[in-house]
Amino acid sequence: MDLQFKMNSEQLFKTKMAVESFNKTLMVNGRKIKNTLGKDDFLKLLIVQLENQDPTKPLEDKAFIAQMAQFSSLEQMTEINTTLSNLIINNKINNAYSLLGKWVEVLDKDTNKLIEGNVTEVQFKNGTPNITVNGMSYSVDDIVKVAVNAAKNDDKAE
Repeated sequence: MDLQFKMNSEQLFKTKMAVESFNKTLMVNGRKIKNTLGKDDFLKLLIVQLENQDPTKPLEDKAFIAQMAQFSSLEQMTEINTTLSNLIINNKINNAYSLLGKWVEVLDKDTNKLIEGNVTEVQFKNGTPNITVNGMSYSVDDIVKVAVNAAKNDDKAE
């Protein structure tokens, strides 16, 4: 199928302005801020396409339906991604609370050493749960070992 698109100078100018406007949203201080197109980008491109189509040859029904199906899939995938992110965060929160009073080993990323002790507190920093061991705060992602006992087993029995 051979598609030929011809735009007059006004249509070409509008298209270039839309593309430049879109490209500016991708750059902040000369740096790229995102690598993927989102639903808003898809809608902007669809509107530009509809505005600049040849009125004697409107967009074919099949192509329009296919684009709307893609948009619907994108919307559903975005919702699934949001739901999964929330589930992961909630799982980390529940795990952090379940560690209260338990003996853990945590990898201290600053010193690259294992720290061991009882979890005495759960805190949140930037929405992420952190545990307190020996007065220091660690991410739940840094835990390497958990024990059921509230105290280390090698303490002397009196």
